[in-house]
Amino acid sequence: MPELAIKGGEPVAPGGLRLEWPIIDEADKFAVLEALTSRRWCAVEHGPETKNGQFEAAFCRYLGVEYGILVDNGTNALFLALKAGGIEPGDEVIVPAVTFIATAAAVIHANAIPIFADINPETYQIDPNSVRRLISDRTKAVIPVHYGGYPADMDEIMQIAGEHNLLVIEDAAEAHGSEWRGRKVGSIGHFGCFSFQQGKPLTCGEGGFVATGSRELAAKAASYANFGRITGKADIYEHHWLGYNMRLSEIHAALLLSQLRKLPMQTEIRHANGEYLASQLEKIGGVKPLKRDPRITKRGYYFFFIRYISEEFGGVHRDIFLKALRAEGIPAHTAHNRPLYMNPAFEEMKFGRTGCPIKCSFYGKPIDYSKVHCPVAEYIYKNEVVALPKDILMDRKNVNLVIEAVKKIKENIHELAD
Repeated sequence: MPELAIKGGEPVAPGGLRLEWPIIDEADKFAVLEALTSRRWCAVEHGPETKNGQFEAAFCRYLGVEYGILVDNGTNALFLALKAGGIEPGDEVIVPAVTFIATAAAVIHANAIPIFADINPETYQIDPNSVRRLISDRTKAVIPVHYGGYPADMDEIMQIAGEHNLLVIEDAAEAHGSEWRGRKVGSIGHFGCFSFQQGKPLTCGEGGFVATGSRELAAKAASYANFGRITGKADIYEHHWLGYNMRLSEIHAALLLSQLRKLPMQTEIRHANGEYLASQLEKIGGVKPLKRDPRITKRGYYFFFIRYISEEFGGVHRDIFLKALRAEGIPAHTAHNRPLYMNPAFEEMKFGRTGCPIKCSFYGKPIDYSKVHCPVAEYIYKNEVVALPKDILMDRKNVNLVIEAVKKIKENIHELAD
């Protein structure tokens, strides 16, 4: 009689784990209703009387930064940071090979050139050594992504940036609450960019945020986000830049402000359960958590990554392990770990009729993303990574079911070898 659910046995979590996200309460409902009935749904200026302005002030306090701009999504937050930071057509921007496509897409939208760096095999974050090798006379910025909520090595990144006069834009879209040496990620580089899309640890459905310690950069970003207006100018039809409309509604801002109350406690819960899960997986063997780095003083989590070692599971491939885990009721996948240059948009060089900015005079030299090769990123995607959603970490019962399922598969791995 088989034990594993994939072979007909009883699953550890029949019907799957019970996950709930976003978490809402009466305060959230009141906040949305109050904004709705106020009939002020748009804030052209983000003054302290607006929900946009109130959230900006509150989130800046949370991050420990002086300035912040609330925008309509995380992709535009990255684009805004690039524009305000002075990135221009033909400039090179180093990004990790492994991240959500928005990181590289924002660079393309700014008419700049994404250059893909490999990742560290123990952390899945951008590898500073790879960054160093890729720097050229065209390199103007680097975007370290705190992928899955695990902080990138900001000590090395900031040192490299200082040596080469590079703009640093932290992509913290998945890292709300994570800390590097006691500082919130998103507060260390020249810019920090966040997403408030529905799956994120802080959400209002869609939204984004640009954080900075520079008054000049903040003013530029705020202007670009609001049709090129200058904050405080009486004439709203006076435009100083060819800007964009990246405003977020007051209703969304009100919901964010309410949800922010819960973020610190939710972060603590995920951090504690993540530490517990990591310690238990290490006891099982063959399912390693990411490297425990003492410089990471808080993990906010978007994904809990597991490094699957097939040799310790009888040579069974990761893909079969994933199927077995899902059969036990555990939602496990590879997340967005396919290297970006392997996506059709880059691999097939789909950049429109003229090919700009890649194939035009802005750049002026050949580049073919189908020939890019980041060996660590490719190996991890094909053989190793297992990604669990952050929502598992909100309930210790679910964490224990994950542990039980992994133990069960390892103890009965012979059933998968048939």
